[in-house]
Amino acid sequence: MKTSHIYWFAYYDMQEPSVRYRAKYALETMEKQYGISYDLVIPSYRPVNVLRFVWVYLTILFNRKKESVIVFEKIRTKRVYATALKVLLRICNQRTIYDIDDADYIKYAPETIHYFMKHCEGCTVGSRALAAYSLQLNKDVCILTSPVVEHGHVKGARNKRLTIGWVGYYNAHRESLMKLLFPALGMLDMELDLVIMGITKAEQIKELYAYFAPHKKVNLVLPENINWLNESEVYKTIAGFDIGVAPLLNTPVNNAKSAFKLKQYLCCGVPVLGSTTGENGTYLIDGFNGYSCNNADEYATNIKLIAQMTDAAYSNMGTNALATRKRFDMEHYCSTLLNYMER
Repeated sequence: MKTSHIYWFAYYDMQEPSVRYRAKYALETMEKQYGISYDLVIPSYRPVNVLRFVWVYLTILFNRKKESVIVFEKIRTKRVYATALKVLLRICNQRTIYDIDDADYIKYAPETIHYFMKHCEGCTVGSRALAAYSLQLNKDVCILTSPVVEHGHVKGARNKRLTIGWVGYYNAHRESLMKLLFPALGMLDMELDLVIMGITKAEQIKELYAYFAPHKKVNLVLPENINWLNESEVYKTIAGFDIGVAPLLNTPVNNAKSAFKLKQYLCCGVPVLGSTTGENGTYLIDGFNGYSCNNADEYATNIKLIAQMTDAAYSNMGTNALATRKRFDMEHYCSTLLNYMER
């Protein structure tokens, strides 16, 4: 069945990457390329957002657009917004999708997540682990990997001083960094900059400086007040890395992740060192666009390997990284989602 309109109910506001990349940017792209109109609803107690929610909600109940699809993104609470959407799903369950890209059923009470997985006609998920879990509740599941956006920033020449970069929500990845990456940097006898984008807690900043105090050759760079909504500036910073790192301990939560930070490095032409946990192993091709690393020794070894590469070899690996982008760019995401909806 053709799709002419999408009603998308997000789970949070634009500060969340999932809402921007899987919803806002994708909906804008599908409207531009395929002429598909949309209503994107953001949960909020601001009067303007409440009124918009009520208007879209009533429109679906009493005058739903023909050839439309309703998407419920990561709805997981038991509050008013989620409860109202449960009622809507019970009344209007045709052409409905539950979208999820994290193992929220581990981190939160799973009842609401299970409800939407079970009662929507289908589920779109960000990883194979999420697909395996969702198939227990819904037989129609599509792996829809999270996309990156066009940004125009590509890695140029290497920095005179090796620059290793990481981007993300530090609090959620602290343990992986502490056990896999940071010990590796302590093993190295080379001057380098370590850029950590996403650390905000004062006590964690203090902890990092204390950790690297004995390692005088590691210069910490901790950007503050990052405007994550300014995607161009974020990717400009990433394109300045010589190596992007994506360490992930082998846990159920990490296994369900969609390798988003790894994709952000690759789409800038930055070679990657990453664990093979979860979807990382799907996009990181050892020796082609980076190297697989599953312990501190492997991170240390491969950092030295990339640092000692010839300029030609490094440039070739960067070109390979950039070529990987077509597997997770916005065009791939939108065409996969559209094909699934129209199937």
